[in-house]
Amino acid sequence: MSDDELHKRWPELGTVEADLRRIGQPAVADMLVDAASARPGCSDVVGSVGIVLRNHSALRAQLSENAVTAWDVIMADVSRAFNRSRFAQWLASLTS
Repeated sequence: MSDDELHKRWPELGTVEADLRRIGQPAVADMLVDAASARPGCSDVVGSVGIVLRNHSALRAQLSENAVTAWDVIMADVSRAFNRSRFAQWLASLTS
């Protein structure tokens, strides 16, 4: 998936991805693009993106106001897709 496709498919994620590149974090931006395109199921994509953002949450403080807002929208999507207990169990299964 190209950056342009990402911006069209998931504008909030495209905003975060572009701002990560702006602050010199192209590897994390690439991880988001890969996460958004690597898995076939919607919940898998949302979960994979959530993991990338959670693992790099310290970068949120360096982003523009628009990108921080977009980050929060994405994480709200993650929370809705995986209620807290289910998400925690799923995340633990992936990282253990």
